[in-house]
Amino acid sequence: MIIRLRSRDGLERLQVDDNATVSGLQLVIQQQLGVPLEQQRLSKEPALLTARNGTSISLLTEQPYAPLKSLGVNHGDVLYLLYDIERQVEPAYKPGPLDSSRPFGSHVTVADIVAKQRRIERQGKATVEAVSFDRSAANVFQQYCQSALAFSIKRGGILYGTVGDDNLIRVEFVYEPPQQGGQDELVLERHTPQEAQCDFLAGILGLQKVGWVFNQSNKERDYIMSSSEIQAMAAMQDEFGPKSVAVLVTWDVNDHGGNVHFEAFQCSEQAVQLAKDGWFQQEQEPSGVSKMKNPKEPGVEQAIIVAGKDADSVDNDWFLCAMAIQDHTGPLLTSFPVENRLIPQSASSLREHLKKHSTLQPYSARLADLHLLVWLAGQPNLDQADMLAITESVRYKADLLEGYKVIIDSIAGI
Repeated sequence: MIIRLRSRDGLERLQVDDNATVSGLQLVIQQQLGVPLEQQRLSKEPALLTARNGTSISLLTEQPYAPLKSLGVNHGDVLYLLYDIERQVEPAYKPGPLDSSRPFGSHVTVADIVAKQRRIERQGKATVEAVSFDRSAANVFQQYCQSALAFSIKRGGILYGTVGDDNLIRVEFVYEPPQQGGQDELVLERHTPQEAQCDFLAGILGLQKVGWVFNQSNKERDYIMSSSEIQAMAAMQDEFGPKSVAVLVTWDVNDHGGNVHFEAFQCSEQAVQLAKDGWFQQEQEPSGVSKMKNPKEPGVEQAIIVAGKDADSVDNDWFLCAMAIQDHTGPLLTSFPVENRLIPQSASSLREHLKKHSTLQPYSARLADLHLLVWLAGQPNLDQADMLAITESVRYKADLLEGYKVIIDSIAGI
């Protein structure tokens, strides 16, 4: 049977034989609780714990060989134990995940429970009206995904452009950082010296980071975005700001083979915050559902409320805000090979590019390709001050100093 023991240190439980005697209980107390036999004073009276002396208290320990039941002690009863040694007693009550911070004895209210949960809400619309993608830049990216990679793996790039007063994002350039892509995974090598150089040159041209683009592999799926893709979107949006975009490129199979499809999204501001706070759980297999867990209350089984119901997961579509996507012809060229691809950039690439655009005037107009400028910035013949002068000439279509023409033609082998 179970005997509950109340001491000045707290409440504890012991299991003894149904026919146990007082001395048998005392042995269990010594073995399990560490209270020596000579220290134990047991009674059915609560006053044992408050009396100045125990002379007026009836002690069970005065009848060591009497069965507990014969003294009226039954299963679940509380006995009082007094001793002089110091002990640390584990609390009999252990707060659960929903009431870990509430005082003992207080009531759990609906407000307490809701405070441990997060209500998932749809965002009505994106924070920008639409995105317009430079037609040539978009084509250069999708052609590589289609012809070189056959959409077998994922690839991504950082978008540079402008955000106008009309709340329209205009994408003019795609920088493709070093990366590792698989059917489901995409890891971009970020914040490298090359990316910093790209930021510098783009800034001179009046461009800033406005989002990112990635393609999904041709693996069959029944969802728009996986949980890991939502988390990557949220991280990028947190970095680039609320007026940024994620462009998704997919291969849509049809009776004639297939078509490349561009879509533009933002994730909700709530998704950005949830990802930042660590609510998203790592997915074992890509799916259209995100498992959620309150990082501050990990014991809560259903930490979110979706459509008025407690849940532990949410359809990723709840986090997506679709945007209109347009195209335009921007001010930059796109014929120079793209960085960090299978075919490397080289001096011969520069030579072919300059010959292809030899009729453009002034000379700086032939250099109006950010892929080319980023490559030039990596050449030992030119430092940052040189690149500043060259890129400013490109932006304002100004004549380039003759010395720079000579250096660039020399690098090209012309």
